[in-house]
Amino acid sequence: MVFQKDVDRAKVGPERYELAVVLRDLAQRLGVSLSRYAVRVSWDRSTLSRFFSGALVPPAEFVEQLLENGDRETGTELTPAAKDLVRKLHRTALRATSPASGALQDLRDQLTEADRESRHFQQEARLLREVIRRAQEQLDEQQFRLRQLENAGAAERLAHRIELEQRSEDFESIRTERDALRESLTRHKAELEEAQRRAHEAELRCASLERQLETAETRAEEDEAQAEAASAVSPRTLHAPTPATQATVGDSVSFHLGFDAALGARLWRALDEQAPVPLAEEELQKMVLRPGIFQLIRKVPYLSPELVYVGKSDQALPNRLDTLRRKILGRRGILPEEMYFTCMYIEDDMSAVAPERLVIRYLKEEHGAQLPWNLNGFGNNDAGRQRDRSELNPRHFDMVHPIDLDWALLNDGMRRTWSPKDFADFIKAGLPYSFRYKLEPEYLESAPLVVPEGPLSADGAFRLLARGLGDAWQISALKGHVLLYKEHTQYPNAVRYYRGESVQNP
Repeated sequence: MVFQKDVDRAKVGPERYELAVVLRDLAQRLGVSLSRYAVRVSWDRSTLSRFFSGALVPPAEFVEQLLENGDRETGTELTPAAKDLVRKLHRTALRATSPASGALQDLRDQLTEADRESRHFQQEARLLREVIRRAQEQLDEQQFRLRQLENAGAAERLAHRIELEQRSEDFESIRTERDALRESLTRHKAELEEAQRRAHEAELRCASLERQLETAETRAEEDEAQAEAASAVSPRTLHAPTPATQATVGDSVSFHLGFDAALGARLWRALDEQAPVPLAEEELQKMVLRPGIFQLIRKVPYLSPELVYVGKSDQALPNRLDTLRRKILGRRGILPEEMYFTCMYIEDDMSAVAPERLVIRYLKEEHGAQLPWNLNGFGNNDAGRQRDRSELNPRHFDMVHPIDLDWALLNDGMRRTWSPKDFADFIKAGLPYSFRYKLEPEYLESAPLVVPEGPLSADGAFRLLARGLGDAWQISALKGHVLLYKEHTQYPNAVRYYRGESVQNP
């Protein structure tokens, strides 16, 4: 393929220059002229020329089509590493040219990967179902044969002792094979359950990414329309919606405490008779700011619901529930969609009665309930500096569900310059778990740090802050919270340390 225009690095910039050079190399695999390829792919020749000269960054679909056409024409496929390099150069050039388009393409790439994972897990589940079906058929066949041998052996035992001994060996062999099949069937069922759970999680991720992509695409279309409109068009004014009158969660359930021996049972029945409500922000906003008690229920797909926690709030019940909701949001190994609750308001003085303790005692004594989160530190607040070095029990909530350092901080994606103190305050406000620190006033005026454009995770923010503060300071990410002090200290429950340019996983 002959190109009329050369690639001018100084004119198009390093990102588009590198992309244009690799696109030209890919085009040479086609063995046709630029005009003939334009006819094949339904692109006009001038647009293709701009793609190959670096004047214009092509869409991702064009790059994928160019890779496929080259593989088909040459009869050989590029290695996955080579294709990934081409895609990486394209995404880099796209972000350099249009950050908004780059962000949209990143979301499309994430959705593609999540969809691939979902289809992979669904295929794995289908294969496991087939394996289980075949194992079940073999088990049924062996059971049938075993019953035949048992019946034949019982009828001929006295007359054919020698033959019976031979059949006994066959019986033992078949029984051993049956037991092995049973173990295999149990194992495959467990694998199927895990595959279905992972497929469910992948589907939830697909749905979330689809919503993000739709929102981003809608915003991009609105921005494009505004850019093309006349400059005299005034910007829209956003008004907060006036809240409509709604039924409040738990409005119909108020409880006046009586001091009889069956109070715990009465409280539990009042909680248990309600339909569980998702532990979601929109549900908590429907509640009134009154004291009460509540229970948390975890519903994992394909498993029975589990009552995990009973608690109270002496002040505003929705505020306490929202604190626990945010705590769960930032933990690994648990999804917010799994958590539900029921609650009721308490009219009497709870400090004198402790109604949640009556419910817990009743559940343990009468129903044998475990309430695992009431015993593992789930509801505890930050105990302070004196407890940072405490060894945690393996069953502690922080050990089972450690903090998520990949948590995405809410920001507008713009490049900003912060003082270390202001940036630490920004991180603390965006985290669903505790970030404890004490920065002196001089860190409001010390050397600023630059936060680059794009999404920002908790891990990325801690790395930037550690570099800005220098080697004297240490950010310690523990199982349940994060510390920032001027120290070099090892903690028994640490998962990651940030110190200057150094990041260490214990």
